[in-house]
Amino acid sequence: MIPIAADAPVWAHDFARRVETEIGVHMSQPAYLPDYQKSDLPDAGRFRYRMIFVRDDTGGAVPAFSDGAQWRRCTDRAVVS
Repeated sequence: MIPIAADAPVWAHDFARRVETEIGVHMSQPAYLPDYQKSDLPDAGRFRYRMIFVRDDTGGAVPAFSDGAQWRRCTDRAVVS
């Protein structure tokens, strides 16, 4: 539930309810991360702020995010290698 002050304007309460409804529909199950092998990683520059799952990173499979230039492991922020 999004915390909204009791004395907040009506539009704020309505907006919070709409956001909760949308997120609730999409997040009622675990999030899906598309998975890739290192040799097939998409261009990090085209997917800034997105997340993926790298199946064969050094040390094992790991979630990763794009910083706009590189895919970085979520575990230690190191570049996927």
